[in-house]
Amino acid sequence: MICVVCAILFLVLFTRLLYVLFQVHYNDTISSTPFPQVPPKFFKPVRLLAVAGSGGHTAELLQLLTAATAAPSSKSSCVSFSTRHYIVANTDSMSQDKIELFETTRKTETNVVISKIPRAREVGQSYLTSILTTVYSQLFCIPHVLRARPDILLVNGPGTCIPVCVFVFLLRVIGMCRGRIVYVESICRVNTLSLSAKILVFFADHVLVQWPQLAASSHRCKYIGRLVS
Repeated sequence: MICVVCAILFLVLFTRLLYVLFQVHYNDTISSTPFPQVPPKFFKPVRLLAVAGSGGHTAELLQLLTAATAAPSSKSSCVSFSTRHYIVANTDSMSQDKIELFETTRKTETNVVISKIPRAREVGQSYLTSILTTVYSQLFCIPHVLRARPDILLVNGPGTCIPVCVFVFLLRVIGMCRGRIVYVESICRVNTLSLSAKILVFFADHVLVQWPQLAASSHRCKYIGRLVS
C-alpha cells in the first residue's frame, strides 16, 4: 500500500514538474516582457525576492529595482511590491549597506527584509568544490525562501542566486508560491553567458541580456536593450 501511495505521489509531482516547465518555456515564446501590463482593476501588489551579489551586481540590481518601482510609466503602471526581500552573501557587508541606503531613500511603506546565506561559489573556485558549497548554501536559503514565498524572483548573476532559484522553482512545482524567475545578465557580459545564465536558461521564466550578440547564445535569451548604465 505504501509503495502504491509513493508511486502515485511521484507521478503527481512529476506531472506537475512537466507542467511548470511547459509554462516556463511556452510562456517565454508568447510573452515579450517579464512585467506585462495589467488593467488597474486587476492589480495586486506582488512579493519580490532579489538576490544581491558583490560589487557591480548589487549596483545593477538596485538600478533595475529603481526602474521597476518608478512611478507610473506606460510599462510599469501596475507594478508595486508589497514586500521586498533581499538575500545577500554573509560575507558581503557592502551590498547590505547599499541596499539599506537604497531603501532609506525610497521612503515607501513596503516591508523590507534582508537575509544572509553562505556564498554558493567564490570567485575562482573550482566547479568540483562548488558542488559542495552550493549544497551547503542551499540548506541555508530554505528558511528565507519559505518566509519570502515570492511572486517574482529577480536575479542578475551572482553564484549565490543559484540555490535560491532552485528552491523557489521547487516551491512553485509543489504549489507553495508563484515563483516567476526573472534573470537579467550583467552588462559586463558581452560575448558569453555567465555560468548562472547557462544554468537558468533551463528553468527561469525570463533570461534577459543587454547585448544583441548574447541573444544568439540560447533561444531562451531575450535582448531587450540596455537596462543599466
